[in-house]
Amino acid sequence: MVHSSRKDTGSAEPPGGILALLRADHEQVRSLFHAFAMLDREEEAQRERVVDELCDALAMHAMLEDELFYPALRGAVEDGLLDDAALEHDSMRELVEQLGTLFPDDDFFDVSVAVLADEVERHVAFEEKLLFPALARAGADQLALGLRLRARRAELESDLAAAPPAIDGVEPRGLLHGGTKRLRERRSRPR
Repeated sequence: MVHSSRKDTGSAEPPGGILALLRADHEQVRSLFHAFAMLDREEEAQRERVVDELCDALAMHAMLEDELFYPALRGAVEDGLLDDAALEHDSMRELVEQLGTLFPDDDFFDVSVAVLADEVERHVAFEEKLLFPALARAGADQLALGLRLRARRAELESDLAAAPPAIDGVEPRGLLHGGTKRLRERRSRPR
């Protein structure tokens, strides 16, 4: 029988726990950045599709972290670290909104994607090296948080997939209540 020299690291990050789910999101985003980098500039439709998918994944991930992961870290890390993480999310959201208005042939499209990639990579490293271990050390119930994360993601995805309410000219339903019913505005310039 072969014994591993590794200590029981499974307890630090159980499969299905919040850290494993967030790490999987990080890998998905890295994969999307890589897919974008592999596309030729002439493949505009594919580049636009990958960036839309990337921006949607980042927006969902940031919302889930803001609602579940960062609150679970309160008391386990300095508030300043969580404030910094929230500011990084805000910066990322601004770039995502900017990309939502740009087309692949626009001057700042590639630069905006590159800046977003740099910001996301720094933020992911910060989370994985500092915040993930802090949550594991704090003894948080990662499985329960993972269940809550999956349930919230399903709820948000259901909200986003639902048809928007009819506009009756009286009340902007759904626009003033939370951000879950607001899809990132898609590009609308004629092709």
